[in-house]
Amino acid sequence: MKKKSKREAQRLVSYSLSHLRVADLDLFITAAHLKNLGQAAALHHLSQSASSAAIQRVEAAFGQPLCTHEKRQFRLTLEGEQLLPRAEAWLKQLHESVATQDPLPIRIATTHAIARVAIPSILMLEKVDLKLVRPDVAYGAILRGEADIALVLDNAPWEGVIAAEIGKGSFQLYSSKRGVPMGPVLLPENQIEVLTLQQRWQQLYTQPLAIKARLPSWSLIADICSGSSEVGFLPDFLGRQATLKPVAWQPTPSKYRVLALYRNTGTAFQKRIEAFLNHWKKVFG
Repeated sequence: MKKKSKREAQRLVSYSLSHLRVADLDLFITAAHLKNLGQAAALHHLSQSASSAAIQRVEAAFGQPLCTHEKRQFRLTLEGEQLLPRAEAWLKQLHESVATQDPLPIRIATTHAIARVAIPSILMLEKVDLKLVRPDVAYGAILRGEADIALVLDNAPWEGVIAAEIGKGSFQLYSSKRGVPMGPVLLPENQIEVLTLQQRWQQLYTQPLAIKARLPSWSLIADICSGSSEVGFLPDFLGRQATLKPVAWQPTPSKYRVLALYRNTGTAFQKRIEAFLNHWKKVFG
């Protein structure tokens, strides 16, 4: 009777795990790192109800409660904390097991402005698959396993990923001509760097910064400034590439770092990523 019960238990476990979905387990891992199921659901393009059902399927597959199911916070039970590193290791092994001898292109997600500087320098290393997206979308692509590396500026908390610094610099007002007189400037759409510039301008000159136009991208501002006498607000890696000069009448520049976001994906893949990181450090450094 005991042998039969043991075989039945093994059969039930095997049946449960056979119904485990990789996508559900991936969502569980993302939610555990973010400590928020709603944010994880958004990054995986799922509704709240669909994400809750996915977590329930993971718990059913392992036959034990893995989280507390609170509305505002995703907290793991002791069983969930014990499962998390093993689940991550299993998914890593799964990804490595399906890899071919001919490596797939490195999937990079970043903004157009960063890509202008980062991508030409690494095309000599190996094949790449590039997506031009907003920083938050690039971050989400890493968490969902849709990209291998995301290149972003450090203006948000990037949780659940490795964030490697590949460069640093300042946001400044640039022009193609030296000694350009003070006047209205070109700004990107509202970002924290822009708000910092406006605050420092107000403190220095006791009047608001005059804005000539707000444009949707850093790259467009760089292109306009390089072909005219306009003054635009840019990260200096882009100002240098466009051979622009910082204007003398601007307030103290604000600092930034360029980060490469990625997840631990095994020794072989780590070596590929390290080659990119080392190259980018020369470009952005």
